[in-house]
Amino acid sequence: MQVIKWLADWFRAESQNGEEATVQHVIDGDSVRLTDGREVRYIGVDATELGSDGPWAEAAKAANIRLVQGKRVRLEREVSETDRYGRLLRHVYVGDRWVNGALVAAGLTRVRLYAPDVQRGAEMVKLQEEAQRRRRGMWRQRVWWRFWERI
Repeated sequence: MQVIKWLADWFRAESQNGEEATVQHVIDGDSVRLTDGREVRYIGVDATELGSDGPWAEAAKAANIRLVQGKRVRLEREVSETDRYGRLLRHVYVGDRWVNGALVAAGLTRVRLYAPDVQRGAEMVKLQEEAQRRRRGMWRQRVWWRFWERI
């Protein structure tokens, strides 16, 4: 049984388009800087901008710090290599934990999908709907919707 589990883990790791890196600094709720100086923007999520109205930008950044600061992470891309600002576009994992999904599920970031990087979009929307239904994070108050309508 151990051999089968090991093989399954190996094949899964080989099939994923990923690399490992260490997070040096959390920039905000949806982006980080790696120890090699590259910046990573999380695919499919959008955190409230720091300095904007409401507490959710700081809450998302604090959660992101707890999840990834100083840790070894696995970075997986979909289609695009970078965004228009030169940041890597990636799904980020700490062990088996999908950081992008964890932030959405906690109600700290909102799903924001941009083609062609939408492979996990349906899964992310389900996580957001569950966070909304359970009134987690920013979804505790419906006033939050008005904030996003201004953008």
